[in-house]
Amino acid sequence: MTGTHPTAPKTMVLGASQLMSVNFYSSAWTDPRNDTRGYATLAYWQEMARVLEAANFDFLFFADVIGYPSDEEGVPAAAIREAVQTPAHDPLTIVSGLAATVDRLNFVVTASTTAERPFMHARRYATLDHLTGGRIGWNIVNSDNQTALVKLLGLGGITEHDTRYDRADEFLDATSALWEGSWEDDAVVFDQAGHTFADPDKVHPISHHGTFFDVEGIFTVVPGPQRTPTLFQAGASSRGREFAARTAECVYIQADSIESARTSVADIRERAAKHGREAADIKILNGISVVVADTDEEAAAIRAELVAAPTTEALAMHFLGWTGINLLKLDPSKPLSQRTEFGHSTVERYDDGPTVGEILDGLRNSLGGLSITGSPTTVADAMAGMMEQTDLDGFLIEPNFGGPEEYRVFAEKVVPLLAARGLLKEPGEPMPLRQRLFGGADGRINDRHRAAPFRVGR
Repeated sequence: MTGTHPTAPKTMVLGASQLMSVNFYSSAWTDPRNDTRGYATLAYWQEMARVLEAANFDFLFFADVIGYPSDEEGVPAAAIREAVQTPAHDPLTIVSGLAATVDRLNFVVTASTTAERPFMHARRYATLDHLTGGRIGWNIVNSDNQTALVKLLGLGGITEHDTRYDRADEFLDATSALWEGSWEDDAVVFDQAGHTFADPDKVHPISHHGTFFDVEGIFTVVPGPQRTPTLFQAGASSRGREFAARTAECVYIQADSIESARTSVADIRERAAKHGREAADIKILNGISVVVADTDEEAAAIRAELVAAPTTEALAMHFLGWTGINLLKLDPSKPLSQRTEFGHSTVERYDDGPTVGEILDGLRNSLGGLSITGSPTTVADAMAGMMEQTDLDGFLIEPNFGGPEEYRVFAEKVVPLLAARGLLKEPGEPMPLRQRLFGGADGRINDRHRAAPFRVGR
C-alpha cells in the first residue's frame, strides 16, 4: 500500500506546542491565571488533550530538551531558579495514555538523532503507531544543548553542525529501512492451527552499515497504520531547510513577519521540488503566540504583562540553552561575537551587530513565536490573512502562561470564527495523523518521499 496526497482546498492546520515542564518560553509560569504545577501528572495532560480535541486541533506537539542551560562553570543557579529548560520530563511516556483519553487528537513528539539510536527509536515509535491508531508523529531534531549532551550521554565531544545533519540523514535511512523494509503488509497470518504467526518468506532482514550506525536484522515490530510516523522538522539554517525539504512532511518555522514567512515558505517548497516532491507534500506551520480577549485593549494589556514577566536572568538562560552563550557574562554595551556548534540559526539573527543588551531587550518581545494580539475578530483576521499572504498551511500555537486554560479561551473565542470562514476541517472520524493532514486512502508515506525506496517489495 502506498499513501497519496490529493490536492484539496487549503484548510488551516492547528497544533498546540507544549513542553513537559513547569515552564516553556514565556517564563510566565508564575502568573496565577494558569497553574502548571501538575505538569508531571497524566491528569494534567489528559485535560489538555480534551480541551484541544474539543477545539478541533489537529495535534498536540511536544517540544523536548535533554540538556539544559550550561556553560564552562556548569549550570547557572538562575536556570534552576527560573525553571528554564529544566525540569523537562519525557513526553513519549504519556502519549499512549493521552491517545486512550481522546479519539481524534494526534500527537507529535520530539526526539534527537544525536541522542537516540535507530533501532530503539524505531521500535518505540512503531509501537506507538499501533497504540495510537496511527496518531503519532516524530519531530526530528539533531541536537539539544551539545555541552550538556556530552556530559549527560557521554558523547565524547561536541559534534559540528553539518556533521549532525549528516548523522540525521543516515539515521533517517536506517529507521526508514526498519519501518518500511522488513515486514510485508501481509506477512502476519496468525494461523493458530498451523502454528504460523507470520510467513517467514515475507519478513526480511535489513542491512545498514554507514558512517555513524550499523543496523542489521529484522525489525521486531509489525507494521502499524502509518509504518513510518508522520515526520516533522524545524531546522532554520540553510542545511536545516535542505534536510526539511527532503525529509519533513510538516515543517515548523518561526517567521516574525509576513515577508519573512513568505520567503521561508517559498524557499522550502522550492528546495522540496528539487528533490522530486510536490508543494502539497509539505505542510508548513508558523509558530505564534496568541493573546485574545473581548476587546483589543484588554488583549493588549495582557500582552504587556506577558512581556514584562521574564526577568533578565530568565531571558539570558533561554539564550544560553539555545546557543551555549551566557549573555550575563558579556559586556551589555558590545555586540555579540561568539559562535558555538549549536544554535546557529539563533545566533545568525544577530549578525547585524546589536549589542548584548539590545539582544536581551529583544528577547523579551520575541519569546513564544510571532505575537498575535487582540479581539476574537482581530486574531481570526490576522491568522487568515497570514495564511493567504504567505502560502502557510497553518500554525503551531505556543503557550503564554502554560496549562489548558488559554487553549480553552482560544477555542471559545477564535475557533468558531475560523470555522465559520471554512478554514478548519470537520472533526471527522479518528484517523492516522498523515491521513488527517494530507487525506488519501491510508496513512502511508507517498511515493515521492525519501523513505519510499526502502519499502519492502519495491
